[in-house]
Amino acid sequence: MSRRLFTTTLLCLTSVALSAQTLDPLIVSVHRDAQPLSQQPFAVDVLSADALRANPALALDDQLKASAAFSLFRRGGSLSANPTAQGVSLRNIGPNGAGRTLVLADGIPLNDPFGGWVTWAKTSRLNLAAVELVRGGGSGAWGSSALGGTIQILSQPTPESTQSAAQFELGEYGTAAAEISTTQVSGANSFTLSARGLHSDGFRRKAPGSAGPIDSATDLEQGYLELEWTHRRESGTTGQLTVRGFSEDRGNGTPLQANRTREFRVAARAEGTRELFSDTAHWSANGYWQTQEYRSLFTAVDATRTTESPVLDQYSVPADAAGASASASWSRENSSTTLGADARWVKGETSENYFRVGNDFVRNRIAGGTQRTAGLFVGHNRALAPDWQLDLGARLDAWELTDGHRTETNRTNGANVRRDRFADRSDAEFNPRAGLVWQANDEWRWQVAAYQAYRLPTLNELYRPFRVGSVITEANPDLKTEHLDGIELGTTWTTERASLRLTGFVTEVEDAVANVTLGFGPGFVPGAGFVPAGGIGRQRRNLDRITVNGFEFAATQRVSDTLTLRADYLYSDAEDDATSRTLPQVSQHTLVSGADWTPHAKWRVSIQGRYVSDAFEDDGNTLTLNSALTWDLRISHQFSDNGNIFLAVENITDKNVIVGRTTSNLLDLGNPRFARIGIRRFW
Repeated sequence: MSRRLFTTTLLCLTSVALSAQTLDPLIVSVHRDAQPLSQQPFAVDVLSADALRANPALALDDQLKASAAFSLFRRGGSLSANPTAQGVSLRNIGPNGAGRTLVLADGIPLNDPFGGWVTWAKTSRLNLAAVELVRGGGSGAWGSSALGGTIQILSQPTPESTQSAAQFELGEYGTAAAEISTTQVSGANSFTLSARGLHSDGFRRKAPGSAGPIDSATDLEQGYLELEWTHRRESGTTGQLTVRGFSEDRGNGTPLQANRTREFRVAARAEGTRELFSDTAHWSANGYWQTQEYRSLFTAVDATRTTESPVLDQYSVPADAAGASASASWSRENSSTTLGADARWVKGETSENYFRVGNDFVRNRIAGGTQRTAGLFVGHNRALAPDWQLDLGARLDAWELTDGHRTETNRTNGANVRRDRFADRSDAEFNPRAGLVWQANDEWRWQVAAYQAYRLPTLNELYRPFRVGSVITEANPDLKTEHLDGIELGTTWTTERASLRLTGFVTEVEDAVANVTLGFGPGFVPGAGFVPAGGIGRQRRNLDRITVNGFEFAATQRVSDTLTLRADYLYSDAEDDATSRTLPQVSQHTLVSGADWTPHAKWRVSIQGRYVSDAFEDDGNTLTLNSALTWDLRISHQFSDNGNIFLAVENITDKNVIVGRTTSNLLDLGNPRFARIGIRRFW
C-alpha cells in the first residue's frame, strides 16, 4: 500500500459517515475516555473479569490467548519463558522480542523501559475489571510502541466501603500462588493493600530427544506488593497515589542460567469534571516514576548437554522511566471530543561481562542511552446521521535519542577495546486515523478504518548486542523509526443469542526492525563478529517493508441458558517484501474455540482449545516450528455467595508445543500438562 493510496483512503473516510448502537461496553483505549464500543470503527476485544476468571490459565498472558489475535514472540508463556522472549504481538504485527504492542495498566506502560517486553505479573489479578485489546493503529492516542495495537489492563474502581478478597492455588511442579487485596475506608479516604506471591519448581523446556543431564526446570519466584491511597472530594474530584514493589527470580533451564528483576514504582492520578467550552468536561491527569534493575546469565552448553560454560554475564541493567499525561473529554448532543498531551523519559544501560577465556570473562561492555518522547493528541467522534458515525483522531509527537554510548574494555589491563559515542537524533511524527461506522439495522453494523502509527526502537535494540547459546545478535545505533499504514473493513452481526464479527485488514510496516541473519559460524561474520561453530551471526536492521494482511472471524452462540459456544479465528500472511519470506514466529492460522457450561447454578465448566499452524524459527525460513493444538479445562463450584473452589488443567493432552529450534535441531517446548486447585473468596 502506497502512502498515496493510504492518504486517498483516509480522505474518503473523513468525507462519508458511519453509525453506532449504544448498548454495549464502554472502552477507554481508543480515545482515553470511556466511549461505547459500537461507536468505534476499530477492531476491539473486551475480556471481562468474569471471562478471565473462568479461563483455565494461571498467567495473564496465557488467559489473553482467548483472543486469536494475541501472541507472544514465542509460543511459550511467562511461566517458563525468559522475560526477553515476551514481546507482544497483535495480528502478528510485531513477532520480535520487543513487540510492537503497547501494554498498559490503567494508562501506565507495562512494557520494559529498556527492552520493550512485558512482565505480566506486575498487575493485581483480584482487582481486575477487564482487558481491552485494540488492534492496529486505531489506538494511536497512545503514541510510540502502540504501532500494532494497545492492550489495556483495567482495574476495578476503588470500593467506597471496606471489603477484601483472597485467592490461593496449589498445583503440579511445586506450584503455589496466593493473592490478597483489602480496602479500608475512613471518611473520604480509602487505603488498599494488595499482595501476590508465586512459587513454582518449573517445567523442563527441552524436548525429550534434545535434553541432557545439564537440563533443569525453569523455576520461578515472584512477589508483588502495592499500597494505594484514594481521596474523594465532595466536588467529585478523586485523587490516587500508588506505591508498588515487584521482584522476580527465574531459572532458564540449566543450573547456571538465571535472571532477576526488581522494580519500584510510584504513580499518581487525579480526575474530575469542570466547565470547558460551555460544556461539562471530564478531565484526568497522571504521572509515574519507576526504577528497575534486571540481570541475566547466559551460557553455552556442550553437544552432549552434560556441561555448560558462561558466555555472557549481564550483571546489571538499570532502567528508569518517568511519564505524565493529561486529557479532557466532553460531549455534546451528537459528538464527543478528547484533547490531551503526554510525555515520557526513559534512561537505561546494560553492564555485562563477555568473551570468556578459561575461568573468567576478559571483556566488559557498558551500553545504553536516553529516550524522550512528547505528544499532543485529539480524538473526535460524531454522529452524522441516525445510522452513521464518524471517528477522527491524530497525534503529533516529538522524539529524541541522546547519550547513546557503548564502551568495551579489556578486563585484564583496563584498555579500551572500543569507545563509541553515538550522535544524538530527534524528529517529529504525525499520525492520523479515521473511521466510519454504519448501523445498517438493529443487527448489522459495518465499520471501516484507516490509520498510521510509529514505533521508536528500544534502547536494547539500538545499543545492546546479545548472545543466546551460539546465536550472536549485534545492535544497531542507526536504526530508523518504524512506520505503519493500515486499512481494515469489518462487519458485526448481533442478536439476543448470537454474534458474528468479520474483519479484513491490510497492513504495511516500513523500516521494520528485525534480527537479520548475516552468516554462520565458525568464523568472523561481518556485522556480527566472531561466531562459534554451529552458531548464527545476526544484526538488528531495518527491513524495507513488511506486509501483514489477513482477516479475523469471531462467533458466539448461546445455545441455551446453560451453554455458550465461541470461536475466534485469525488468518495472517506476514512477509518481508524484499525476500517474500514469511516473518519468523508467525503462524498463518490461529483458531481458538471454547464452551462455557453451567449445568447447575453453583457449577461452571469452561473448556478452551487453541490451534496454531506451522511457523518458522528463523528469517531464512529453514527451521520449522510444527503446528500444535492444546486444550484447557476449568471446573468451578460456588460454595457460598462470596466464594468458590476450582480445578484447572492446562494442556490436558500434554501436547509437546515446540517454541524454539536450533540449527543442531535442539527443541524447546512450551508448558506441559499443568493441573492445579484453588479457592477464591470475597468478604
